[in-house]
Amino acid sequence: MSVLAGRVYVPKLYPVKAERLAVVDVLLDGIREAGARVLACSFPEERVAPLYIGAEDAAGHRYGLLVYPFTTTRRETRNRPPGERRTQIRFGDPVRERDSSNPIAQDVAGVDVTLVLAVDPEARFVVGLDPLIYADLPMGISIYYHDRHVALASDNGWAMWERKRHGGKRRPSWDGLETLVGFRPHRLLDYARFEAQASSLGLDPALRLRLAERFRQPDGGGPHSLEDAFSVDAGTILDIIQANFRLSVAVRGGVAEHHLGRALGDDAAVAEAHALDADGQPDYEVVLVDGRRLLIECKTASGDPYANGDHKVEVQKTRDSGSGRKYTFDQFDVVAACLFSATGHWEFRFRWTRDLRPWEQDPTRLRALHRVDGSWTRSLGELVGGGAG
Repeated sequence: MSVLAGRVYVPKLYPVKAERLAVVDVLLDGIREAGARVLACSFPEERVAPLYIGAEDAAGHRYGLLVYPFTTTRRETRNRPPGERRTQIRFGDPVRERDSSNPIAQDVAGVDVTLVLAVDPEARFVVGLDPLIYADLPMGISIYYHDRHVALASDNGWAMWERKRHGGKRRPSWDGLETLVGFRPHRLLDYARFEAQASSLGLDPALRLRLAERFRQPDGGGPHSLEDAFSVDAGTILDIIQANFRLSVAVRGGVAEHHLGRALGDDAAVAEAHALDADGQPDYEVVLVDGRRLLIECKTASGDPYANGDHKVEVQKTRDSGSGRKYTFDQFDVVAACLFSATGHWEFRFRWTRDLRPWEQDPTRLRALHRVDGSWTRSLGELVGGGAG
């Protein structure tokens, strides 16, 4: 365990060169441009990453930012799309580091917020990466976005989009969806407030995208900003958080699970529906009126559909590594895909787990992405009525 600016929870420090100052200056300038004060910065006195920044906004609210900063460049490259921007996840020699464990720091007390940022010093544009996905930094990988993504932030200095990750031969289990948030430097503290909510709730990429939309306007992060978005009051949100086994796991999609419980309770084919509050277990156990028992896993569909309008849903674990991220076919009987991020309505589609496509690397496990097409039913009753479980 390392110590940075008195933060004893930092698991690993990386030496960085002085030229990283151009990236840090973008962040510090952004804080000042927002009318806030920089109270402290560990760099360049401590030439290591992550770096710690303390700030105070005009209303007197203080922020502790633990930042993993990476550099973005825009260079026209042969055989690459025009207008492409590239960030490489690297500190020092990525070849030496990529096969070792590179966990990022998270303040379990919730005082500091961890930010994984790709900063373009020339364009003065920042892209925030999901700390849940980059919890073990995948050294050496490149992340790409384009001029069109920067243009999305032209009105409010804020944009969000979704991309598909590819792990390649080295990280085949890393495939899946990812939500990126791009912003101008003066929105850095807005992004910190967004990330504090997204990380503490452990939001999956689809719900993360939905929350980012709430922050499009600078005042989008007011108290209890999730109440209208999730169609439940703040008290219910807090009850969901308190009732579950582990905050970082159970609250991820917890609101969707809450609405799924309502849908199951209203389903004529369901005699009983019990939320399972145990680590590593599916979300619901259901007893049907005919006596069958089923385990149901709830997942949030992406807000970015396929070209033909079909929805896509990621069915893998947010936290874990390697093949451990992939579910086995025997872990639950049914997948319930929540379409709220795609349609704005708390509706679900259901499908037997056995009918989903296997992972190419291990046919005993489910692949990451699945197409929610006409083979998925609108209710559990419709699914179980169509065939034996």
